[in-house]
Amino acid sequence: MRFWVMRKSVHSIGGVLFSLLMISAIMSNCFGFELDWPEVFDPELLLTLNLELDPAHWQEIVNDMSVYDEDLPEIKRPAYFWADGEEDQKIYVSVRRKSGDPVPPAFGPAGDKISLKIDINKYHEEDPNDPDYPGHPDSVEMWHGVKKLSLENGDDKNVLTEGFAANLHQLASGPEGYGYDSWRANWVELYVNGHYYGVYVNAEHLDKTFLKNRNLYTWHQTWLYQYRGNHNFTLEIGDDDNPRSPAVNALNFYPFPFDKRNSPLYPDGGIAPAPDDATLVTMLDELIDMQGMMAMAATNAFISNPDSLFTHERNSHFLDFDTNDPLVSRKRMYLPWDVDASLQSSSSSIYGTDTDYRLLLLKDTTYKPLYDQVMTNLVNGPLSEANLLDFIDRIEPVLRDAFARDPYNKFVATGYPGVDAAFLSLRTWVTDRHISVRTELGITVSDSDADQIANSEDNCPFTQNTDQADSDGDGIGDVCDRCNFECACLDADLDGSGTVDLSDLAVLSQTYEQTGAAAPGDIDGSQRVSIGDVLVLAKLWLTQCQ
Repeated sequence: MRFWVMRKSVHSIGGVLFSLLMISAIMSNCFGFELDWPEVFDPELLLTLNLELDPAHWQEIVNDMSVYDEDLPEIKRPAYFWADGEEDQKIYVSVRRKSGDPVPPAFGPAGDKISLKIDINKYHEEDPNDPDYPGHPDSVEMWHGVKKLSLENGDDKNVLTEGFAANLHQLASGPEGYGYDSWRANWVELYVNGHYYGVYVNAEHLDKTFLKNRNLYTWHQTWLYQYRGNHNFTLEIGDDDNPRSPAVNALNFYPFPFDKRNSPLYPDGGIAPAPDDATLVTMLDELIDMQGMMAMAATNAFISNPDSLFTHERNSHFLDFDTNDPLVSRKRMYLPWDVDASLQSSSSSIYGTDTDYRLLLLKDTTYKPLYDQVMTNLVNGPLSEANLLDFIDRIEPVLRDAFARDPYNKFVATGYPGVDAAFLSLRTWVTDRHISVRTELGITVSDSDADQIANSEDNCPFTQNTDQADSDGDGIGDVCDRCNFECACLDADLDGSGTVDLSDLAVLSQTYEQTGAAAPGDIDGSQRVSIGDVLVLAKLWLTQCQ
C-alpha cells in the first residue's frame, strides 16, 4: 500500500517553489507528493498527523504510569492513523505513552500533551505460517519508510529547542563530524480524536528499520545497544543467544563494560583494569570509529546536553558488527538519542563533568586532541554560527504559524509574541554559545557582520556599525535599535498601571501583527505590532514608570 502526504500549509516562498516542483511528480490517484525515508524527516516540511481511537483507550494511555514505574506493564492500544491528505488511506496502528512528564495547555480545552510511540506494523503479519497472518486488514508493514514514530512533547524545555538540538546531530553527520548519517528529526502537528495537541518533535526511532535505511543491518551479525546509565546498557537489536558482540567482549574495562553481575552482558572473567594510554589508543582505534564517537561527544557538548554519554553515561546508542566476518566487519558506531534537556546553558564547558568517559578519553595522551579538532571543524563548518542562523531562518516560516496556535508550546507568552521571542532567544543562544565554545577552544571569536568587533562586544552584532553609536544608552546600537529616543516607559505601560509587566504583554498579544499608525501595542512607532515591541517590553520589564 502506498501513501501520500500533502503539506497542510505553505509558509514561505521556498515552500511554494518546493510544492510546485512536487506537483510535477503527482500521479493521478494521489493526494500530494510521495514521501519516503529520509524525506519524512525533512526539517523544512511540517506534516499534520491524526490518531483516532476509543476515548476510553486514549485516557488509559494518558494515565499510563509505567513511564514512571518499570514494574508496571505498558499500556498499548489500537488506533487509526493518517496524515493530512491520507484520509481515505487510514492505517491500523498501536499507540503507547513514552517516558516524560505531561505538558498542560496554556489556553483552550483541557487535556495534557504526552509523548507517544506509534507502532506502524504492530497488527501486520507477513509470515503465512504465523497464526495471526495476515493481520488486521487495515494494517501495513511500513509508512513512508519507517515502522515506528517517536513523538516527543518537549517536556524538558520545549519542542523548538529539542528539535533544533536533534538536527544539529544531523548537520554534524558530514566528514567534519560523524562521517555517517547519525540521526534525523523534524516537527509534526498532531490531532487525537480531533483534539489539537500542538507541535511535536518527530525523532527518528533507532530500530532495525533505522539500520536498514542506512545499509547497516545484517542478521545475527549486527548488535545495537542503548545506554541506560551507570554502566548499564541493553541489547536492542541482535542475537539474544549471543548478546555480546566481539567489541563488547574486547572492551571489558571501565567505562565500556556492562558491570551488573548475573547478566549475559557481563564480561567473562569480570571487569579488567584499563590498559596504559598508548595501548588504549591502539585498541580503540581498531575497534571504534573514534571520530564518530568524538563527533557525538562534541555535538552533545555544543548543545549543552546534560544527559549525554560523556556527561551522564546515558541517552545514546552504539552499533557493533561481526568483526570476524570481513564482509560485514566495521568499527563500532556511536549514535545519539534523546536531547530534550539540551540548550539550557550557553556557557557550559565543552569538556563536561568528571565522568568515567571524560576522564579516560579526553586526556592529552588519549583523545582530547581529536576531540578538539572535531569540535573546531564543526564550529567552523556545519555548526558555524552563520550555518545555524541560516537553519533557523529556514525553519521559522515553516513552524511559526503552528507554534502560534499550539497551546502546549511552553514559550514565555502565547500566540505570535511567544513564538517570535522563542526564535529570538534561540538565535541569541547560538551567538552566545559560539562565543563560549570558541573562547574555550582558543580560536577566533565570532564577528557575524565583519565590522571587526566581536559579537560579544558588538551592540549590533548582525549589522555593521564600527562607530557603535548608541544615542539612548540602552545597549543597542542606533543602526539596529528600532526604539531610539521615542520609546519611553510610559509608552510601554500599555495598560496604564504604572509598571511594565505581564498585563502589558497581554495587551500586546491581543494586537500582535496589527498594522497602522494607531495600532495598540506599537510601542516603537514602526506602525506594526511586532517582535520589536516585545523587545521594548523586555528592556523595560518591571520598570515603574511613575
